[in-house]
Amino acid sequence: MKYTLTCRNHSNSKRKLLQKSDYYKSRAAVCCSMGDSGEAFIDNTVLEINEDDLITAKKALHEALSRQEALEKERCQLLEELAASKLKQQELLSTITQKKKMTIKDLAKSVFLKKKPLDEIGEDEITVNGGRLALIIDDDSQKSKLINDGPRREIPVWMARRIDSVRPKFPPRKIDFSEVNTSQFKSLELPNPTEVWSIAQAKPKDRDTLTNYVVEKEVIQKKRKALERALQRKTIQWQETPEEIKLEPGTGTGREIVFQGFNWESCRKKWYVDLAPKAADLSKCGITAVWLPPPTESVAPQGYMPSDLYNLNSSYGTQEELKYCIEEMHKHHLLALGDVVLNHRCAHKQSENGVWNIFGGKLAWGPEAIVSDDPNFQGRGNPSSGDIFHAAPNIDHSQDFVRNDVKQWLNWLRNNIGYDGWRLDFVRGFSGEYVKEYIEASNPAFAIGEYWDSLAYEGGNLCYNQDAHRQRVINWINATGGTSSAFDVTTKGILHSALHNQYWRLIDPNGKPTGVMGWWPSRAVTFVENHDTGSTQGHWPFPRDKLMQGYAYILTHPGTPVVFYDHFYDFGLHDVITELIEARKRAGIHCRSLVKIYHANNDGYVAGIGDTLVMKLGQLNWNPSKEIDLDGSWQKFVDKGSDYQLWLRM
Repeated sequence: MKYTLTCRNHSNSKRKLLQKSDYYKSRAAVCCSMGDSGEAFIDNTVLEINEDDLITAKKALHEALSRQEALEKERCQLLEELAASKLKQQELLSTITQKKKMTIKDLAKSVFLKKKPLDEIGEDEITVNGGRLALIIDDDSQKSKLINDGPRREIPVWMARRIDSVRPKFPPRKIDFSEVNTSQFKSLELPNPTEVWSIAQAKPKDRDTLTNYVVEKEVIQKKRKALERALQRKTIQWQETPEEIKLEPGTGTGREIVFQGFNWESCRKKWYVDLAPKAADLSKCGITAVWLPPPTESVAPQGYMPSDLYNLNSSYGTQEELKYCIEEMHKHHLLALGDVVLNHRCAHKQSENGVWNIFGGKLAWGPEAIVSDDPNFQGRGNPSSGDIFHAAPNIDHSQDFVRNDVKQWLNWLRNNIGYDGWRLDFVRGFSGEYVKEYIEASNPAFAIGEYWDSLAYEGGNLCYNQDAHRQRVINWINATGGTSSAFDVTTKGILHSALHNQYWRLIDPNGKPTGVMGWWPSRAVTFVENHDTGSTQGHWPFPRDKLMQGYAYILTHPGTPVVFYDHFYDFGLHDVITELIEARKRAGIHCRSLVKIYHANNDGYVAGIGDTLVMKLGQLNWNPSKEIDLDGSWQKFVDKGSDYQLWLRM
C-alpha cells in the first residue's frame, strides 16, 4: 500500500512518494495552504511518526471503551432500581388508598361537631372519590379559587346593603355547649305526637256531609263487589252444560277425552312407575281420563286372564305403585279408569276330573260359578247369557253369590285403590243387565264396554250399510239401561275405507254419521286404534298414513274420543293431537254436539259441528266462504293441506 502526497514549496514544486513504513517513522509539523488550483501545499514539511505514541493512543482507546462498558452496566442497574422503586411506590399508594376510610360525611361530621378542625386533618385522612369535594379542593378548580381568593371583584356597597337587608338573621354560631345553654335563642320545641291531629285517629263528626258520603260510597262498593261475584258464579254455572254439573257413568261429564295409558308390551316394564310422571303432561294437553291396564294377578302378563282378583301385584307393578299412579292422576284432575275383566276367570286348582275349575284366593269359587254351556270347564251353573270365551272358564253372573262378590270387589277397587270408573272387557260374554247392576252398585264416574263385533263385508269389500252392526252395539247399551257407553267399533271400521278417497261412507242416508255416533252419540266412545287392534298384536291396525285424518275426525265430532298411548308418545303425534284437542275445547264440542254434513264424496268430507267449528277432510277445494248456509266470520285454526283443515267462528 502506498500513499501519494504532492508537496510543493514556494520556489520549486516536487512530488515525493512515501512508503507506508516511512509514514509511521515520521512526525509531522505541517503548515498547509491552498493554492489557486485547489491543491494542498505543505510548506517546510518534515513527516515523522513515533511508534510509542501510537501504542499509547491504542491503550487510551481501550481504557475508554472499558469505562464506557462499566457506565452502561451502571446505567442498566439504575434502570432496574428505578423500576423496583416505581413498583414499591404503586404498592404504597394502594395501601394508602385502602387505609383511607374516612368518607366526606365523616369529615364534615368531625368538623361540625368540633371533634377536629378541618385545618388539623391530614391529607391522608381524607378520602376523595370525585364529585363535589373534588371540585372544591382541587387546586385547578374555579370554586377553589373563589373560596381561597374571594370574588373576582369587590361587591359594591349598595349590593352589600341589599344582601344584608334580605339575608335572614340566623343566630350566631355557638362555639361550645355552655354558650348554647346560656344563649337567648332557643331550639325548636315540637309538640307531643299524641297532641298532633292525625287523619288515621280522627273521628268523624256527627252530621258531617263529607263523612256520610264516604261511608255510603264504601257500602255501595262492597255491595257492587258482592253482586259481581254472585253474577260471576251464576255465569260460570250458566256456561256449564248439564253433563258437566252431573256425572253420569254412561257419559262422564259429556266432555271427556280418554287416554289409553298402555299398549300390549307395557307389562314388560314397571309401567305404573313410568306412567305416573306423565300425568301432568296429559292434563296440560287436555286429557280428562286415563284408562289403566288390568290390575289383577293374571295367567297372561297382559292381565286379561285374571285369577285372584284381590291380588293387585301384577306385571305392571305392585299394588302400592298402582295406588301411587292413581294418586298422581288425581293430583292433576284426571279420572283413573280400571280395566276390569268380569266375563271369565282362571282357576287355581284342578277338580277330581283334572279340569281347571277350582278358584282360589279370597273368592274361592267352584264349578257352580261357571256357566253350564262352557264346553271346556264342566261348569254347573246356568247357561251363558252371551258369547263363550274359550280360553278360560266363563263366569255365571246369574248366581247371586257371584254378583255380590263382584260388586264388593268393584267397591273395594273404588274405595281402597282409588279407581274412578271402568273399562269393561269382553262384554259380549254376559248380559248388559248384569253390567247395569254392577255400575249402579259401584257408582263409577264413567264406564265403557268393549263390545267388539265384526262388520258386514261383501266380496271382500266393506258394505256401505252397517246399520245392523251399530244396532247390535246399541242393543247392548240399551241392556245396561244407558248406564254404560261402548266403543264405536262401527266408526273405526268405516274410517278404514272412507279415508281412502271414499269419504261418501261417512254419511248415512239420513244425513248423519254412519257409526254409533250417528244414532246415540252420547254413548259412543270413538277410537282409531287400541292395544288389540294395533300395538304388537296388529289384529286390525288403522292405516298408518291416515292416522291424523282419523284423529281429526273423532276429535272434532260428538261422542267421547280415545287417544292411544303409542300414537301420542311413540309415533311423534303428541303436538298435532294436542292441537286438535285444543280446537275441540275452544269450539265447546261435547258428546252430544250436533253434526251437519255439507259434503261427502270421493274428494273429501266437510261438516260443521256445533255452532263454532267446521272441518274438512281430503282434497276437496272448500272453505267456509263457499258455503251459503254458513253465516258469520270464520278463521282457519288448523291447516294440514289435503289431510284436514279446521275453522273456528270468530
